[in-house]
Amino acid sequence: MSSAKSRRRFKQVLHLAYGVAFILYGLLLVDGAGFYRTPYDQRPFHPDYRTLRPAGVRGHGLGILGSTLMILMLGYSLRKRVKFFRSWGPLSNWLDFHIFCGIVGPMLVILHTAFKVHGLVAVSFWSMIAVALSGVLGRYLYLKIPRNVEGEELTLKELEAMEQTINRELKETFRLSEKQIQLLEDALRNPSGHAPLKKRGILGMVWQDLTWPLVRSRYETLIARRLNIPQTQIRQFMQVLRRKERLEKRIDVLVQVQRLFHYWHIIHKPFAIIMYLIMLIHVGVAVWLGYTWRF
Repeated sequence: MSSAKSRRRFKQVLHLAYGVAFILYGLLLVDGAGFYRTPYDQRPFHPDYRTLRPAGVRGHGLGILGSTLMILMLGYSLRKRVKFFRSWGPLSNWLDFHIFCGIVGPMLVILHTAFKVHGLVAVSFWSMIAVALSGVLGRYLYLKIPRNVEGEELTLKELEAMEQTINRELKETFRLSEKQIQLLEDALRNPSGHAPLKKRGILGMVWQDLTWPLVRSRYETLIARRLNIPQTQIRQFMQVLRRKERLEKRIDVLVQVQRLFHYWHIIHKPFAIIMYLIMLIHVGVAVWLGYTWRF
């Protein structure tokens, strides 16, 4: 099976896992809504107390499952940093699984807490939330860094080689001159006369990603007209133009995104370390008090 086909198959399975997880989570949330809405001081008198409290059969089980998923998140770091694991599938698959565990795990832990956190566990809980939220930003920045099918980061030299390949296609297929290609590159990197992406920062990148789909088609059509692309070649030109558009934007912000990604690690890692340390203390104390496997 080719890498691309294997990647698609993995994504399909992962999407199915997300769907099943969200449906089951919704059912659990609806089923326990009466207990979760009950004031804290009245919960011991609720009929579902012994089941849904953190030490209850379901609450305890959700805590174990959520913690297990959060431990499995560490598999991505092993695959990325330990040579022994580098042949264990594409890094991109491991990252997607890491994100799945980082979303579903905390969701289950929230149900485990029954929406009540206090003391030392509260520090771990909010660290977990910080890790999950910062993970969303990390995923966004990760997608901004060009990678191959295996998930390995492409160098600027490799990107420039890809750019030259597309430029040759523009010259040979659409008879564009060097000057026209330069005008095209300027237009793609600086749409509608705004400041270049690399001067706009993270908020500028997010804003363009949100607004660009609204004007993209009209802007591309305008470019095709200015370059006098024959009507019979418009569809083919648009396909090449969009490949070049993605590439130009990634080259333009590559250094900035790499720097932001470095700062993101500085923020993300301490919260993760705090979360895991206090989680280990919490689990250790629970086991010491006799709250072991209940099933």
